[in-house]
Amino acid sequence: MNYIILNGVNSNTINGLLIQTLPQISKPMIRTQIDEIDGRDGDIVTPLGYAAYDKSFEIGLYGDYNIDDVIAFFNSAGTVTFSNEDDKFYYYEIIDQIDFAKLIRFKTATVTMHVQPFKYSLVDNLKSFTIDPQLLSFTDYTTTKNGITVTVANSTILVSGTGSAATEFYIPIPTVNLAAGSYILNAYSSGTSPNSCSFRLIYNSPSAANSFGGTYATLQNNATVSINATLNSAKSYNYIYFYISAGVAMDFSIDFLLMKPIQDDVIVRNNGNIIAKPTMTIYGVGTINFSLNGEQVFIIDLADEGSITIDSAAMEAYSDGLLKNRLVTGDYENFVFKVGANTITLTGEVNRMDIQNFSRWI
Repeated sequence: MNYIILNGVNSNTINGLLIQTLPQISKPMIRTQIDEIDGRDGDIVTPLGYAAYDKSFEIGLYGDYNIDDVIAFFNSAGTVTFSNEDDKFYYYEIIDQIDFAKLIRFKTATVTMHVQPFKYSLVDNLKSFTIDPQLLSFTDYTTTKNGITVTVANSTILVSGTGSAATEFYIPIPTVNLAAGSYILNAYSSGTSPNSCSFRLIYNSPSAANSFGGTYATLQNNATVSINATLNSAKSYNYIYFYISAGVAMDFSIDFLLMKPIQDDVIVRNNGNIIAKPTMTIYGVGTINFSLNGEQVFIIDLADEGSITIDSAAMEAYSDGLLKNRLVTGDYENFVFKVGANTITLTGEVNRMDIQNFSRWI
């Protein structure tokens, strides 16, 4: 039985709707500019890209149909899949009016969809490359010193009280063994006055040599702070160390997350038959260098964002719905995937990358 899928909704789920025919599989036309030059034989044809085009098909009604449901189904735009190409989707809009009066009277009508020239894989359209974060675990316990109480429950640390003096706490954790490489330790805190507390991940003592990243960080309210470390050899850590200022009333919680940035080259295969213009979202911190097939394409500044999405087809970068092109240095036109294997190289603190629309067909 023929069917179409509009934005994830199958036509077979619409009572009484019948897809009588399906549009033919066809290749989009190439838009061209033709210039004739006096004194020269022939002309000059300049390709301008592939044109959007129309796909038409017949629909019908049968049995216990509800015309309002049918109208609502076709009152849409977005993605469409046809059952004669059930592993692909197109981007579409319905511009021409559908003659629903004819549909009701004769139980048949024509639907014309205006589709963009390229189609994409329905079954393999998103690839995520990530390093699984490791939530630091703790043994539940409670301790009080100088009027400050530290409680550990379900891997969350709770700090409360007002210190009569500056106070140090050594909070034991199951030993964390890290191989050589780069890592990020994130601490998310919320509540009252966490910025009165600094922390280190240490092995036995809070010296720089025994501290993750050789340093400390001060907590912030309702925010994540990070310590980055590049280990030249394997190291172990067995305590979270706190230094808490005196005389500050506090009541806050902290969660720690340890991540290993993506460092190895990433291979993405364009399985289509034409170059693809993908969409990429990068999660990380600091300055990211992005290279494609051995050529540097972007320098990305993630200092204050946490993530950014780069849409090569739209030639835009954004985060949380806001344009962020100022954070990207490079030429969007160079962010294209050739047919076959494409190699992505990242330098910087990247812990996740999502790639969409990496395969494209005409």
